[in-house]
Amino acid sequence: MYDDGGRGPERPFGTGPRPRQRIRADLERRGVSETLADPLADRLEEFARQLTASEYHAALLATTATCEVMQQGASELESRCRDVREIQHLMQGFAGELRKLEEGLRIVSAYLVRLRSTADGDPGGHVH
Repeated sequence: MYDDGGRGPERPFGTGPRPRQRIRADLERRGVSETLADPLADRLEEFARQLTASEYHAALLATTATCEVMQQGASELESRCRDVREIQHLMQGFAGELRKLEEGLRIVSAYLVRLRSTADGDPGGHVH
């Protein structure tokens, strides 16, 4: 990209002071979060010196669009994770209720076995 920096007709982008900070500022101005703008500025700085102004702006637009898609995907993922945690919680509660039901059925089954053995005349089974 060509950047006159106020010092001349045209010179390649990045030959002025602090090109990385400028890239980061450009990204943040377009809505890229600080946490993403910093590493992206590092990567863009590697090849930004070879870009024309229009290529640089196209790279910024593409990077910004990619970040928007990633952030939207991250939001959707967080929403799905919340849903999964809620379902897990409900399933754990359901499993606890099934354990209680199973214990109740064991007690009823044992009672019925004793009742049947008493009805058959088996003196070994006592019903209390």
